[in-house]
Amino acid sequence: MKRTLHGQSLVEIIVVIGVVILLVTGLVSATTASLQFTQRSKKRAQGLSYAKEGLEIVRSIRDAGWASIPLDPPTVQYCLGLGETALEEMASSGCFIYVEKQFTRTVEFTNDAVCVLPSCRKVMMIVTWPERDHVQSVTLSTYLTNWRGE
Repeated sequence: MKRTLHGQSLVEIIVVIGVVILLVTGLVSATTASLQFTQRSKKRAQGLSYAKEGLEIVRSIRDAGWASIPLDPPTVQYCLGLGETALEEMASSGCFIYVEKQFTRTVEFTNDAVCVLPSCRKVMMIVTWPERDHVQSVTLSTYLTNWRGE
């Protein structure tokens, strides 16, 4: 007596299709998340590069003459666009000079407990860019001194 199991083969095919759909969905989700993370990392690295470049520009401004570094009031903000070698005062509504596409670069000079002498200023370079529904930023800071004694 020969027995055929036609219904059991149909159940096996449905289970296999379900497993394949789950695997494909998981792979697509993982790939999408990985691509989004890569894009965010790329923008952050670009922002860090712009911040480092901005600090180098401020150092060259300092080297050209300490008088071009603002000393008063205690906190002053400027915008620094792409290719600029001079500081431009920031409007009260923010910095709208773009370094590239959506990146803006703000330079902030402050006094703090570490840098109290008139020949010393703390500099913070803040680079911002929009990402989805919020704003991302990177901040680098350093201290400038009047090493030439001008």
